[in-house]
Amino acid sequence: MSQILQLSLMCLRIGTFVFGGGLVMVPLLEADVVHKFGWLTQREFVDAVALGQMTPGPLLVTATFVGYKVGGEVGGLPVAFLAATLATICMFLPSFAMTLAASNHLSRLQGNRYVANFLWGVRAAVVGLVVAAALSIAQTTCGNVEQAALAVGAATVLFYKNYDAGLVVLVCGALGMLLWSG
Repeated sequence: MSQILQLSLMCLRIGTFVFGGGLVMVPLLEADVVHKFGWLTQREFVDAVALGQMTPGPLLVTATFVGYKVGGEVGGLPVAFLAATLATICMFLPSFAMTLAASNHLSRLQGNRYVANFLWGVRAAVVGLVVAAALSIAQTTCGNVEQAALAVGAATVLFYKNYDAGLVVLVCGALGMLLWSG
């Protein structure tokens, strides 16, 4: 099976199960992109996630980066552009289709006990996936005390002060440049 077809199917599968936001997809994407297919190294994957956090869109645009890299290795710039576009569409398509389908039945679904119980379980899984994503990224990124301290500081500010995540990422990047550039 071609890499671009594998990429498209992977994005469709992950896009189908991304309940709770983009961070939920990080461990799912990492398992395939880094460990199963080896399309990105762990460091490249973490960089892609960081880039996804800095863009004005959701973290799901990490799929665009992966598609660009996979397509570029297969056939240069035109294929990289095609693969990036295809990966992005495949990542967003399932949730878009489910939203359209559910919107017609929303009033019936709101009072459904089975739907409520399903979502109760999904919320617990979302917490587990976000924690797994954080631990996975921390293993690769926080290689020293300074980075760990910066990560804890960022988490504290985000949790207790509710600052904009993009601003926190930029401030931490600037601190990294100022304080730890060799």
